Amino acid sequence: MKIKTFPLGGYMTNCYLVWNEKNEASLFDCSDSRLQGVVSFIKEHNLELKNVILTHGHGDHIGGINEIMRLFPNATLYIGKEEEKFLTDASLNLSYAIQGYDFIYTGKFTPIKEGDSIFGFEVVDTPGHTIGSKCFYNSDAKIMISGDTLFRRSYGRFDLPTGNLSQLQRSLKKICENYPEDTIVYSGHSEPTTLGEERRVLKSQGMF
Repeated sequence: MKIKTFPLGGYMTNCYLVWNEKNEASLFDCSDSRLQGVVSFIKEHNLELKNVILTHGHGDHIGGINEIMRLFPNATLYIGKEEEKFLTDASLNLSYAIQGYDFIYTGKFTPIKEGDSIFGFEVVDTPGHTIGSKCFYNSDAKIMISGDTLFRRSYGRFDLPTGNLSQLQRSLKKICENYPEDTIVYSGHSEPTTLGEERRVLKSQGMF
């Protein structure tokens, strides 16, 4: 399994293109409609985009889904079942504050829940940044895509709509204590890190 990072949008959100030996690919988060780099890479490497998988519903993670689904209509869009309303409610997805316009998506999608498996990734419930935030863990590659739940040396905000500090603390403890320390974490807004390193940092900060 291979992974490539595409920082997109005004917040330079990390969007991750992951593909396997069959050239099947999934895109984790899609923050901006200016997708030339992503689209060119997919075409140049003869990849088939099978899935667009969202870690949560904030505008800087979903702002490009109208365009990506238009360009790849056979792909399946996934989002946490608790986050469905973020797709059509600009006051929840904060798109105006983030992007300067109200963003909504009314196309097809498939809701996901903890324990589901998509493209070899286990879906992990990690509420706190938002009520339906998800992390995605691949045991073969030992990688976790964490969205805005966990960053290198930091963690996601909990003061936005549906955010909750207690839930975030439980989620951070859950992923740090139940998955291998050498798991590489790919977050929404920082450089890669490992769960072991972030566990030590979070414990020193009193997060759990």
